[in-house]
Formats: sequence, structure tokens, C-alpha cells
Amino acid sequence: MLVYEYVDNGNLEQWLHGDVGPTSPLTWDIRMNIILGTAKGLMYLHEGLEPKVVHRDVKSSNILLDKQWNPKLSDFGLAKLLGSERSYVTTRVMGTFGYVAPEYAGTGMLNETSDIYSFGILIMEIISGRIPVDYNRPPGEVNLVEWLKIMVSNRNSEGVLDPKMPEKPSSRALKKALLVALRCVDPDSQKRPKIGHVIHMLEVDDFPYRDERRTARVPGQPRLPEKPGNEADDKTEN
Repeated sequence: MLVYEYVDNGNLEQWLHGDVGPTSPLTWDIRMNIILGTAKGLMYLHEGLEPKVVHRDVKSSNILLDKQWNPKLSDFGLAKLLGSERSYVTTRVMGTFGYVAPEYAGTGMLNETSDIYSFGILIMEIISGRIPVDYNRPPGEVNLVEWLKIMVSNRNSEGVLDPKMPEKPSSRALKKALLVALRCVDPDSQKRPKIGHVIHMLEVDDFPYRDERRTARVPGQPRLPEKPGNEADDKTEN
């Protein structure tokens, strides 16, 4: 017999992509709480255990939500134990299409940075309300990562927000979340932040946008634009 904890609100996927009506109950604050809680679950797997655990299937349908919308990372059917070695090479790539890190899909090289990539996709999914790959959308919008990079490059960060979100976040909060997501999906796995650093970036208030952009930006990755006059506005937004 298997006994599981009952979670009142099912999984995150149904609230992002199911029929929830014209307005989602997932406010910006609830979404950020889900992102941060999921990150803390990953930190336990990556940094709180020995051997560490790579989940291998971080996605919205594996995030369960309790009555207060607190997230619980679930489904460890594909999880892999990693000992002291930095990476593990597998001949059979497992995971869900759209969430799998490119280097893992291409070479079978697995480590915790694979989970970081999937987590970056999850952040984008939570912010936008879009699935990672959607062939029903126009050609330039099929791939969530590429579309989001284009939107950010065109200084249209607000355009990526889920239209069903009740209220828009501050410009500063949105930029911070998008920057974290873009760093997590860096094509170079060695440049992706560790999950502890991700949590710090999400929690800190005085986030150094410019410095982070200089150190994190790689060819082909867009800058998060600072519109003239926004800095003064952002300082007053809370």
C-alpha cells in the first residue's frame, strides 16, 4: 500500500493551462512563492543530500499545490543519485520534451545543471502561462525560450506576462524573475547558477541588474533593457 499526502489544489499544470476562466487565481505573489518553494525543494536534492539527487523531470505537472498554494516537488520516477563525481553519462536520455537541457539531450551528460535548465523553463512557463513548445502558435512563438528572448530584446518584458494574471507585477520584480530564468537556461551549462544562488537572486531586494547582466550574458542571450526613467520609478515600487 502507498499512502500519499492529500494536496487540495492538484498540480500546477492544470492551473496554468487548464480552463480556469478569464482570470487565474494565481497572482504574481503566488507564482513567485511557487517558484521559490520549488527552488528550495531542488536545493535539498542538490545540496542537502549525499549522494545528491538529480530530479530529471522538473515540470509544472510535477509541482503539487496545497491549500495555501505552497508547492511540493513530486514524481521521482526518473530521479538519479549522483555521488562525488561531477557528472554522470547515461545512454538513455529521460525527461519531458521542452524541459530537457540541450547538453543532456545531445550527449547524455547529466548533472544538477540539467535540473537548473528545466527549472528555468518552469519559471518562464509560470510567468507567461505558456507551455515550453506549442505548435499551435505562430512560427516565432512556438519555442518559449526563443520567444521570450525576442520579447526581452525588443524591450517588451510585460508582453510575456500571462494575460490571465489578475494584476501586473512591478517592472523591477518582473525583470528580476526574467533575468533568473534566462540565467538558468544559459546554453553553456557551466554558466548556469547553482540552485542556492538562484534562491539568493530571487530573495534579495537590491538585485544588481547591471553587474549580473555583464557577468551572465552570453552570445545570443538578450540584455534586460533599462528604459529611460525606469530606474527612478523602480526605486519607489514595492
